Amino acid sequence: MSELYLSENVAIVTGAARGLGRSYALSLAAHGAAIVVNDLPGQGANEVVAEIEAAGGRAIAAEYDISDSGAAPLVVSDAITEFGRLDVLINNAGMLRNGRFDELSTDRIRDIFAVHLAGAFFVTQPAVQVMREAGYGRIVNVSSNTAFGMAGLVNYATAKAGVLGFTTSLAIEAAPYGIAVNSILPNGTSTIMDDDPIPGFEDDTRMAAAFKGVSHRFEPERTAALVTFLASQMCPVTGQHFSSLGGRYARVFYGITEGWLSPGPIASVSEVASHFDEICDLTNVALIPSSITDEFHLVSEILAGHK
Repeated sequence: MSELYLSENVAIVTGAARGLGRSYALSLAAHGAAIVVNDLPGQGANEVVAEIEAAGGRAIAAEYDISDSGAAPLVVSDAITEFGRLDVLINNAGMLRNGRFDELSTDRIRDIFAVHLAGAFFVTQPAVQVMREAGYGRIVNVSSNTAFGMAGLVNYATAKAGVLGFTTSLAIEAAPYGIAVNSILPNGTSTIMDDDPIPGFEDDTRMAAAFKGVSHRFEPERTAALVTFLASQMCPVTGQHFSSLGGRYARVFYGITEGWLSPGPIASVSEVASHFDEICDLTNVALIPSSITDEFHLVSEILAGHK
């Protein structure tokens, strides 16, 4: 075991039987946390538990489908029953149901939303209740840089963009109770793509070349250190998002340009058209909002200055 700055903490990692989730569970355990290893029944959660125990750590398997609103809270109750507390939640569980937008079936859309979005809600709600009572918690949600835009993954990218909104809004509600909520946008080798290739990926020569230049640094363990830091008491931020790609770590944020303020009561279409370059001008970024309040405050100040 290395430095135990997570000593006595209890962490839930969903989708932790393999890939990125497994690496997060092993890293948290190596830094002292007891781990609740969640995954679907029969997917290998017990094997990860055995790995953690063989290294001297503590862990249990919680084999539930988190997209089931009745089963998901059992992950939290198992943590409390076994370890008596809950300090950390890593919302990692996910899947792919790839396809061109016009070919996506209803099931392929709903399945993605059910796990990535609804599942995160179903586990996090009871987790937050426990953390509020304790006055402390760390939640790390797993988003994706596919939210920046990627063909063949519109359903997945939509869900992962939703995770960003989930993170920033929950962070505001949870902050008064000592709970920090952040998200990561990780890239790493994962078995979920083995049987579900992204349609048209090889046809995008620019993306294929860039992927080749980075993919040799796709070990899941490269993201584990970032997750472990965000899950610890050392984490000083909440409501923020962080990219992990090929061993490069960076903050991800929304930005709002200075834009154009219409002088009249209601702008016309022609006025919007004539000022559209100004609206889109990225050389004048006026705000990196941490909440909707920030933008309202900015525009309120601009209006006050034009009175």
